[in-house]
Amino acid sequence: MRKFHVSTPGTARSRRAGVPGVRKIAIALMFLGASIGGAAIIGTGFAEPSQLPTRAVVPFVSNDAATPAPTPTPATFPPPPPPGPNYCGGGPSLGPPSPPNAIFGLFTIGGEPAPAGTLVWLTFDGELGPAIYTREPGGYKFNYAAGGQGHEPPCANVVGSIMGFLVDGKAVSTGVRVGDPEAYLAFYFDLNVP
Repeated sequence: MRKFHVSTPGTARSRRAGVPGVRKIAIALMFLGASIGGAAIIGTGFAEPSQLPTRAVVPFVSNDAATPAPTPTPATFPPPPPPGPNYCGGGPSLGPPSPPNAIFGLFTIGGEPAPAGTLVWLTFDGELGPAIYTREPGGYKFNYAAGGQGHEPPCANVVGSIMGFLVDGKAVSTGVRVGDPEAYLAFYFDLNVP
């Protein structure tokens, strides 16, 4: 076995090796060869060959059905109407509510999933808040702000006001107040309009 000597840069031995990385590569190849050869010696002398298959077989799942239709892209809806005049917070010029509270859930009209594009208003003590056009059939989601105390005129969405919805002139109350523990940050409520 040949010995390698570490030498300082500029000596005859380091110049003979050429590029400094060549020595490191040679050492790595030497150890790789020794480990492969050692494994071959150990493998042939002490272990019996395995009776297990050397590769796994994974069956492919096939389907003879027709190719499904591509998922439709969401329809574009006009921007929703602005919030009611006494709703405090949110809006394009003010940014998202902080913290962003959300209310979401399933949405049915007469027991059937509400169609996409249905206009829904979030109300606070019966006063209009933000509005949305639903994006998907059978569901809705609002981000809303909890208004602060002491505004003049008072905020419709002040902490303590009861949240509800207005759909096609029909009001539905959640029975939950802004700031209640179950309404904090994210509140799930299935909206069932008769």
